[in-house]
Amino acid sequence: MRPRPVPPGSRSALAGTDRRAARPARLGGTGVIPAGSLLVAEGLRKTFGSTTALDDASFSVHPGEVVAVMGPSGSGKSTLLHCLAGIVRPDAGTVTYAGREITGLSDAERSALRRSDFGFVFQFGQLVPELSCVENVALPLRLGGVKRRAAESTAQEWLERLEVGDTATAPLRIRGHRAPAAR
Repeated sequence: MRPRPVPPGSRSALAGTDRRAARPARLGGTGVIPAGSLLVAEGLRKTFGSTTALDDASFSVHPGEVVAVMGPSGSGKSTLLHCLAGIVRPDAGTVTYAGREITGLSDAERSALRRSDFGFVFQFGQLVPELSCVENVALPLRLGGVKRRAAESTAQEWLERLEVGDTATAPLRIRGHRAPAAR
Protein backbone atom coordinates (compact mmCIF):
# COMPACT_ATOMS: atom_id res chain seq x y z
CA MET A 1 0.00 0.00 0.00
CA ARG A 2 1.37 3.37 -0.91
CA PRO A 3 0.31 6.21 1.39
CA ARG A 4 -1.18 9.30 -0.26
CA PRO A 5 -0.36 12.84 0.84
CA VAL A 6 -2.59 14.02 3.66
CA PRO A 7 -3.73 17.67 3.82
CA PRO A 8 -2.35 19.70 6.76
CA GLY A 9 -4.41 19.15 9.90
CA SER A 10 -5.85 15.88 8.59
CA ARG A 11 -5.10 12.40 9.79
CA SER A 12 -4.09 9.57 7.49
CA ALA A 13 -6.26 6.47 7.41
CA LEU A 14 -3.08 4.64 8.38
CA ALA A 15 -2.19 7.02 11.21
CA GLY A 16 -0.78 5.16 14.15
CA THR A 17 -0.11 1.99 12.22
CA ASP A 18 3.21 0.25 12.25
CA ARG A 19 5.07 0.97 9.03
CA ARG A 20 8.07 -1.24 9.71
CA ALA A 21 9.24 -3.58 7.00
CA ALA A 22 6.97 -6.55 6.58
CA ARG A 23 8.03 -9.86 8.04
CA PRO A 24 7.13 -13.14 6.41
CA ALA A 25 4.41 -15.21 8.01
CA ARG A 26 5.35 -18.62 9.32
CA LEU A 27 3.29 -21.06 7.36
CA GLY A 28 4.16 -24.17 9.24
CA GLY A 29 5.88 -25.58 12.24
CA THR A 30 5.54 -24.39 15.77
CA GLY A 31 8.17 -21.97 16.86
CA VAL A 32 8.54 -19.08 19.19
CA ILE A 33 5.73 -16.54 18.82
CA PRO A 34 7.10 -12.98 18.89
CA ALA A 35 6.51 -11.20 22.20
CA GLY A 36 3.72 -8.64 22.10
CA SER A 37 1.60 -10.46 19.52
CA LEU A 38 -2.06 -9.44 19.59
CA LEU A 39 -3.38 -12.20 17.33
CA VAL A 40 -1.69 -15.59 17.20
CA ALA A 41 -2.53 -18.75 15.27
CA GLU A 42 -0.57 -21.91 15.93
CA GLY A 43 -0.70 -25.24 14.13
CA LEU A 44 -3.92 -24.52 12.23
CA ARG A 45 -5.30 -27.34 10.16
CA LYS A 46 -8.51 -27.17 8.16
CA THR A 47 -9.83 -29.58 5.59
CA PHE A 48 -12.92 -29.53 3.41
CA GLY A 49 -13.67 -33.14 2.57
CA SER A 50 -10.45 -34.57 1.15
CA THR A 51 -9.01 -31.11 0.36
CA THR A 52 -6.54 -29.69 2.85
CA ALA A 53 -6.83 -25.90 3.01
CA LEU A 54 -4.46 -25.33 5.96
CA ASP A 55 -1.80 -27.72 7.19
CA ASP A 56 0.05 -26.65 10.37
CA ALA A 57 -0.24 -22.91 9.59
CA SER A 58 1.05 -20.43 12.16
CA PHE A 59 0.72 -16.66 12.10
CA SER A 60 1.03 -13.66 14.41
CA VAL A 61 0.13 -9.98 14.28
CA HIS A 62 1.28 -7.18 16.61
CA PRO A 63 -0.88 -4.20 17.62
CA GLY A 64 -0.90 -1.55 14.86
CA GLU A 65 0.75 -3.86 12.34
CA VAL A 66 -0.64 -3.86 8.81
CA VAL A 67 -0.57 -7.33 7.25
CA ALA A 68 -1.23 -8.54 3.72
CA VAL A 69 -1.97 -12.23 3.17
CA MET A 70 -0.92 -13.13 -0.36
CA GLY A 71 -0.69 -16.32 -2.35
CA PRO A 72 -2.04 -18.10 -5.40
CA SER A 73 -5.69 -19.03 -5.76
CA GLY A 74 -6.54 -22.03 -3.58
CA SER A 75 -3.56 -21.62 -1.24
CA GLY A 76 -5.71 -21.15 1.89
CA LYS A 77 -5.69 -17.35 2.31
CA SER A 78 -9.43 -17.01 2.87
CA THR A 79 -9.54 -20.08 5.09
CA LEU A 80 -6.72 -18.65 7.23
CA LEU A 81 -8.52 -15.31 7.57
CA HIS A 82 -11.82 -17.04 8.39
CA CYS A 83 -10.08 -19.07 11.12
CA LEU A 84 -8.33 -15.97 12.49
CA ALA A 85 -11.63 -14.09 12.70
CA GLY A 86 -13.51 -16.99 14.23
CA ILE A 87 -15.85 -17.35 11.27
CA VAL A 88 -14.68 -20.96 10.80
CA ARG A 89 -13.29 -23.25 13.48
CA PRO A 90 -10.04 -24.99 12.50
CA ASP A 91 -9.95 -28.78 12.68
CA ALA A 92 -6.78 -28.49 14.79
CA GLY A 93 -4.66 -25.73 16.28
CA THR A 94 -5.45 -22.59 18.23
CA VAL A 95 -6.19 -18.93 17.61
CA THR A 96 -5.52 -16.53 20.47
CA TYR A 97 -6.57 -12.88 20.50
CA ALA A 98 -5.36 -10.53 23.24
CA GLY A 99 -4.37 -13.53 25.35
CA ARG A 100 -7.78 -15.22 25.00
CA GLU A 101 -8.18 -18.41 23.01
CA ILE A 102 -11.06 -17.89 20.59
CA THR A 103 -11.19 -21.33 18.97
CA GLY A 104 -13.21 -22.65 21.92
CA LEU A 105 -15.69 -19.77 22.12
CA SER A 106 -19.34 -20.26 21.20
CA ASP A 107 -20.70 -18.91 17.91
CA ALA A 108 -22.36 -16.01 19.77
CA GLU A 109 -19.13 -15.12 21.60
CA ARG A 110 -17.11 -15.19 18.35
CA SER A 111 -19.75 -13.02 16.62
CA ALA A 112 -19.62 -10.49 19.46
CA LEU A 113 -15.82 -10.40 19.22
CA ARG A 114 -15.99 -9.74 15.46
CA ARG A 115 -18.47 -6.89 16.02
CA SER A 116 -16.41 -5.25 18.76
CA ASP A 117 -12.74 -5.95 18.03
CA PHE A 118 -12.07 -7.23 14.51
CA GLY A 119 -12.04 -5.36 11.23
CA PHE A 120 -12.74 -7.68 8.36
CA VAL A 121 -13.26 -6.65 4.73
CA PHE A 122 -14.67 -9.51 2.69
CA GLN A 123 -13.78 -9.93 -0.95
CA PHE A 124 -17.26 -8.92 -2.06
CA GLY A 125 -18.06 -6.40 0.68
CA GLN A 126 -20.95 -8.26 2.33
CA LEU A 127 -23.02 -5.07 2.51
CA VAL A 128 -26.80 -4.89 2.85
CA PRO A 129 -28.12 -3.40 -0.41
CA GLU A 130 -31.23 -1.90 1.22
CA LEU A 131 -29.09 0.30 3.51
CA SER A 132 -27.14 3.46 2.68
CA CYS A 133 -23.37 3.52 3.04
CA VAL A 134 -23.47 5.13 6.48
CA GLU A 135 -26.13 2.66 7.65
CA ASN A 136 -24.00 -0.28 6.45
CA VAL A 137 -20.93 1.05 8.24
CA ALA A 138 -22.99 1.67 11.41
CA LEU A 139 -24.58 -1.80 11.34
CA PRO A 140 -22.01 -3.61 13.54
CA LEU A 141 -22.25 -0.82 16.11
CA ARG A 142 -26.04 -1.04 16.09
CA LEU A 143 -25.87 -4.83 16.54
CA GLY A 144 -23.58 -4.16 19.51
CA GLY A 145 -26.21 -1.97 21.18
CA VAL A 146 -25.04 1.53 20.15
CA LYS A 147 -27.91 3.98 19.56
CA ARG A 148 -28.61 4.90 15.93
CA ARG A 149 -27.45 8.52 16.09
CA ALA A 150 -24.14 7.67 17.82
CA ALA A 151 -23.49 4.71 15.51
CA GLU A 152 -24.13 6.75 12.38
CA SER A 153 -21.94 9.59 13.67
CA THR A 154 -19.05 7.16 14.21
CA ALA A 155 -19.73 5.59 10.80
CA GLN A 156 -19.63 9.02 9.15
CA GLU A 157 -16.26 9.72 10.82
CA TRP A 158 -14.84 6.51 9.34
CA LEU A 159 -16.23 7.28 5.89
CA GLU A 160 -14.62 10.73 6.07
CA ARG A 161 -11.33 9.22 7.25
CA LEU A 162 -11.38 6.97 4.19
CA GLU A 163 -12.23 9.96 1.99
CA VAL A 164 -15.69 8.75 0.94
CA GLY A 165 -17.79 10.81 3.35
CA ASP A 166 -19.67 12.38 0.45
CA THR A 167 -21.25 8.99 -0.37
CA ALA A 168 -22.61 8.39 3.15
CA THR A 169 -26.27 8.82 2.23
CA ALA A 170 -25.95 7.65 -1.36
CA PRO A 171 -27.68 4.47 -2.46
CA LEU A 172 -25.41 1.48 -2.01
CA ARG A 173 -24.99 0.91 -5.74
CA ILE A 174 -22.70 3.96 -5.98
CA ARG A 175 -20.80 3.35 -2.75
CA GLY A 176 -17.38 2.67 -4.23
CA HIS A 177 -15.00 0.14 -2.76
CA ARG A 178 -14.17 1.83 0.57
CA ALA A 179 -17.51 1.45 2.37
CA PRO A 180 -16.72 -2.16 3.37
CA ALA A 181 -13.35 -0.99 4.74
CA ALA A 182 -15.04 1.65 6.90
CA ARG A 183 -17.33 -1.02 8.31
